[in-house]
Order: sequence, then C-alpha cells, then structure tokens
Amino acid sequence: MLEAQEIFYIVLAFCSLWFTLFLCWLLYQATMLIKRLHGLIDELRSKVHSVEEQIHILKEKLDSNLSLIHLLTEGVRKISELIRR
Repeated sequence: MLEAQEIFYIVLAFCSLWFTLFLCWLLYQATMLIKRLHGLIDELRSKVHSVEEQIHILKEKLDSNLSLIHLLTEGVRKISELIRR
C-alpha cells in the first residue's frame, strides 16, 4: 500500500506535468498572437506606403496643373495688355 507522502509526490508530479503543459500552450498562444500582430503591422505598413505614393502622385499632378494655370494666366494677361495698347 502507498503511504500518504508517496501519494502526495505522485499528485505533485501530475500537477507539475499539467502546469508545464499549460505553460507550453500559453507560450504557443502568445507566439501565435505576436506572429499575427507582425503580419497585421506589415500589411498596415504596405497600405500606408501605398497611400503615401498616391498622395505624392496627386501632389505632382496638382503642381504641374498649377504651373500650367500660372502660365495660362500670364499668357492671358499679356494678351490683354497687347489688346489694350
């Protein structure tokens, strides 16, 4: 027959085993969460980069259009000055 101390050690060993398994599972879940967050951050970075590129392209187009408008207004002003003379 097993003594009380031996039973206690057997129960303690099983508890240690279950606690170790729980810690391994918890570490695995934390690792998967960090992996998903990393993927989400990478996707967010690519979308922000894409938006920055679109804003840059829009700014270039707007600048070129503004320079054309400036040239047109200068041309119209000079034509109106020539007509007034």
